[in-house]
Amino acid sequence: MVATIAQIHLHPSTKEKLCRILPPEANCHLAPIAAWADQIRNRYRGTAPMHYINGKGDHPQDHCEFGEHGWVNEDVNVVTAIQNFTRAITDGKGGRDVDIPLRFLVHFIGDAHQPLHLAGRLKGGNGAMFLFEGRHRNLHSVWDGGIITKNIRELSNYTSPLPSKQIESALPGAIFDPYIRWIVWEGIRQWWRDDLEEWLSCPSDGDPFPHSSQAAVPPSASTFLKDNFRSVSSLALSLIPGRLAALADLYYGLPLKETEGFEDQALALTPKVLKAKGVNMSFPACPFHWTSGIHQLNCDIVWPAAFTDEPGQALIELDTDEYLGEIGRQKIVERLLAMAGLRLAKVLNEALAEEGSGVGGVYFGYK
Repeated sequence: MVATIAQIHLHPSTKEKLCRILPPEANCHLAPIAAWADQIRNRYRGTAPMHYINGKGDHPQDHCEFGEHGWVNEDVNVVTAIQNFTRAITDGKGGRDVDIPLRFLVHFIGDAHQPLHLAGRLKGGNGAMFLFEGRHRNLHSVWDGGIITKNIRELSNYTSPLPSKQIESALPGAIFDPYIRWIVWEGIRQWWRDDLEEWLSCPSDGDPFPHSSQAAVPPSASTFLKDNFRSVSSLALSLIPGRLAALADLYYGLPLKETEGFEDQALALTPKVLKAKGVNMSFPACPFHWTSGIHQLNCDIVWPAAFTDEPGQALIELDTDEYLGEIGRQKIVERLLAMAGLRLAKVLNEALAEEGSGVGGVYFGYK
């Protein structure tokens, strides 16, 4: 859904470039590639740390630590991945070699806006068991898909097309179309209108990711994909995906084609920009700035205060007014989806813009 919200807000010239970058089966749309990074994750385990970042000592709700004491996965994480793949796309300027960096970037910007991808406690909530709608679910899966699926099921309006070709042409005809309409039409246009400038701004003095390691990532990691990436279409035939996101089956399938001629920079895992104590970033992504605010949600609301990690603790039901009701009243999930989609659109509009074109920011108007 992040990809679809982004698609709505792409500049027409950016959409034209997607047609040249993506395989024909994608129909110039970001949604079919959004789950690709998850599909290859088990096969190419060197990419796994790119989906998350864990601060040392982080243990929400007791205390939230986001880099103050360093990082568990300091060199390869969702922050450095967004940085590196944004750079690869910016340098590529729309050629076919941008395909794979684009697939990664679309997915990782979504991951960066799911709070549990930023918390290390019990593997980002994968090891924290609860009840949700009376069923056993881990906390991560509730936030990855459970809440969204419930919201889609219970939304009774926005089933008819909106008076906006810009919005309607980007919807894939899926069960979540009404949910996207609601988020865009009421959320982005009304509820959060005054917040958009802040969402889309990066710090004027750069995005100082507190990266302290001076050591290079081991060669086995930095050359992992380059040395082992086989035919992606063959991979698709042999791949038996692990646990998929709850809504993954709603996206129409995308045959994964042969991958040839990738530049080393597109597949390298070694951070090339984020080094030492910080960096001035002169391009549109500022992932540390984004994730710093989102991580705080782990202490504010994501982790129930009554959860203790103690063996034998009775499972806590999350489908309550105190927990899920408050998340709904604050529209936290919808807000995160909107933020992620708009930020992805901004990054792509600016990264793929021709020099001097004046294209930038997010394409609003909804005509």
